[in-house]
Amino acid sequence: MAQEKSFDLKEEFAGVDFHSIRLEQRFVRAMETLMRRPDKSIWGAGENRAEAEAVCRMLGDEGFDRGEIIRARREAAIGRAAGHGGAILPARDAAGVNCHTRLKTEGMGRIGDKAPGVDVHSRLAAAADGLVLGVLDQSGYNRAETKDEPASREVEKVRPIEEEEGFRRTETLERGTAAIPEGVKAIAVCDREGDMAD
Repeated sequence: MAQEKSFDLKEEFAGVDFHSIRLEQRFVRAMETLMRRPDKSIWGAGENRAEAEAVCRMLGDEGFDRGEIIRARREAAIGRAAGHGGAILPARDAAGVNCHTRLKTEGMGRIGDKAPGVDVHSRLAAAADGLVLGVLDQSGYNRAETKDEPASREVEKVRPIEEEEGFRRTETLERGTAAIPEGVKAIAVCDREGDMAD
């Protein structure tokens, strides 16, 4: 049975470096705001309009770097994995973020049956006893407009794996496990979408 531990945002994001202490502190406050009500939008999660506006300002700040957040979270997860002992399970899954109410947003891809949105590929580290150690990698993917006709089997056979959506799974595994220290055994866990001949 996994042991329960309270989640400390300051500890989790201690390694985030936006080259601005003010922005780093604002980021932790924004995460505290959003974690209070994770089922709500930015505007619904805050206690007042000022909190929501602060989160939006932070997201628009030119120093805000999503890649830096993933790097810091990977570092924290790997630190916990090294201290936990035993094997870790880098498990992956994908989720579609449906943005059907944001029809005027530019640069958005498609999920499912032509709904606007973003596919998010995540890889989490878990210990064999079920304790989640953290995020190893995460990437967003904008799928192009769906085609009316699927590609033929012949086309599918010769298409390079780098052009397939499934390649995102391989990328998150490689990036997520590259920094796992010697002595920590990693056993990759995937759902049926992880079954690729290559």
